[in-house]
Amino acid sequence: MTVSLDAHWLLGFLLAFVRAGAWLAFVPPFANRRVIPPIALVGVAGGLAVLTAPQLPAGAVPTDTPGLIGAVVVQVAMGSALGLSVRILLAAVTAAGSFVDLFGGINLPPSMDPLDENQTPLVGQFYEQVAVALLFVTNGEMLLVRGFETSFAATGLSLSGTGRLAGTLSADLATFFTAALEIAAPVIVVLFTAQIGLALLAKAAPLVNVWWLGFPVQVLLSLAAVGIAIHVVPGFLGHLVDRSLQDIGAMFGGR
Repeated sequence: MTVSLDAHWLLGFLLAFVRAGAWLAFVPPFANRRVIPPIALVGVAGGLAVLTAPQLPAGAVPTDTPGLIGAVVVQVAMGSALGLSVRILLAAVTAAGSFVDLFGGINLPPSMDPLDENQTPLVGQFYEQVAVALLFVTNGEMLLVRGFETSFAATGLSLSGTGRLAGTLSADLATFFTAALEIAAPVIVVLFTAQIGLALLAKAAPLVNVWWLGFPVQVLLSLAAVGIAIHVVPGFLGHLVDRSLQDIGAMFGGR
């Protein structure tokens, strides 16, 4: 049996595989090498490469060695930029939970985050797990894959393209802080109001041990407010996913 392989397809598969691997290196949960086996990362990158390799135009696949090396470097840069953008935006949900921990006074016993293997406050990890569950329940991961696929409309990076890339990532950082504060704002307002009330109580009744009373009150208010305000996370998560898709067009001029 004779198997014929198209050289153009093989080179396109190699370039697409490199970009997919660089993208997955930043996108959670694949960013954690200790949690996700390397064979799983290679398998997913290979599947994405098979899906996207035919979309590379013939002019974007060099056949000489110097051109191929340069194309591999460009693919690593493009995949890393795409993955970093997604990682920054999705981290806003975890940061919002960390803000709640900070204002609620329950950030003393941090727990180990299984996705990043870092110590994350309890509410921050809870927000992250909710976001991951919502992402898969709503097929948000397919939108991210679709966004990665549309990035192949761009054949490479130019000097002006690197400027757009830097501007987009800077805007993503601003969106990260804004979204984190907006998600945590309802809980922060409740906790700040409670602290003002406790301060007034300390002035009205100096004999009352406000510090001993305030800690359990803040923790209970934090848990109650999180249970009520958690319904805003799906809307913000959808907005962040849409923003990541818009970033692809802003950085690389995707379709």
